[in-house]
Amino acid sequence: MSRSIALRTFRADAANTAINDPATPRSCYTRLRRCSLWLLFAAFYLLPWLRWNGHQALRFDLPARRLDLFGWTLWPHDLGWLLLTLFAAAVALALATTLGGRVWCGFACPQSVWSHAFAWLERRCAAWPAAARHLVWAALALWTGISFVGYFAPIADLIARLHPFAWSGGETFWVLFYALSTWGNAGFLRSQVCRYLCPYARLQPLLCGRDTPLIGYDAMRGEPRGARACDQGSVAQRGRRLLDAGTARDYALRASIARRACKGGDRGEALAAYAGTLPTFTDTQLGDCVDCGACVDACPAHIDLRDGPHYACNACGACVDACDRSMDRHGFAHGLLRWAAASAIERQPRRWRRPRLLAAAALLLAALLAALLAAG
Repeated sequence: MSRSIALRTFRADAANTAINDPATPRSCYTRLRRCSLWLLFAAFYLLPWLRWNGHQALRFDLPARRLDLFGWTLWPHDLGWLLLTLFAAAVALALATTLGGRVWCGFACPQSVWSHAFAWLERRCAAWPAAARHLVWAALALWTGISFVGYFAPIADLIARLHPFAWSGGETFWVLFYALSTWGNAGFLRSQVCRYLCPYARLQPLLCGRDTPLIGYDAMRGEPRGARACDQGSVAQRGRRLLDAGTARDYALRASIARRACKGGDRGEALAAYAGTLPTFTDTQLGDCVDCGACVDACPAHIDLRDGPHYACNACGACVDACDRSMDRHGFAHGLLRWAAASAIERQPRRWRRPRLLAAAALLLAALLAALLAAG
């Protein structure tokens, strides 16, 4: 039996709050992704060629059991200091996740960066034959493998021994292994690695809370969703108040269940029977979500964030750009999908003194102090 829910609104004094303030500019996340891609590509491909005091600036010399790091030389007895530094980096990642969400996944993770690069090449070579596209992919993957081995062997000598070919068996294996891994992961698996293989994706919900910024859907403004004529105006333009958080979440949940039921299956039908169908709304009652599906189509993992946070979302921001373009077409304000904490989306104050945040900050401080003492 369907349950009818009244169109309750958010408190009157907060009507239209944060609706008229545009969120990120159009294609902001695309520009950030491109900047991070070029910076990380430049660092990865150029660092093996950088010289420092006559030596390679960064090199892991495994036969000599030494690490050259911008003039520093680390030996096996420095392993404790190095492990503490790595631990501090891991804690810093956890702290950054607690403070800023999955910024690492979206803009700095090698899997995401190389996947975006391969996807960009795929779009640029869309008119080419498939063999030509794979040849371009293979060239980038092979150079990636050579650059990777260049961190363990002098890269200038490695290039010099290409003709005539005089690589060792180990060098040949690792160049080909890393090239094939790059070609397979960035060319084919892409977001499937984040969804099924990455352990950080599983740990991320433990590090995030309601006050952690993530890409989220403003259901209070967007629900109830639905198609309408382009001249109807936004929630702010029509003077319709924001829904209260409970009603907005209920509408979003039931819309998600209805979509699953349309796909068929006993589970979808059972959920639809339990939740009930949504009431029929007039155009003046609809929220700003036009249910165009552009956000899902733009997502590399095809996630619908209107259903709530998802562990496989790497916060690349493609859905935000797609939603903002849809809002532009209808003359609505940006920010229906945006990078914000759940508490901010529901118009609640953000808490800074949180157990996860304080614990991560204390661990990072302790790790840095221990590393400094070990280095001294």
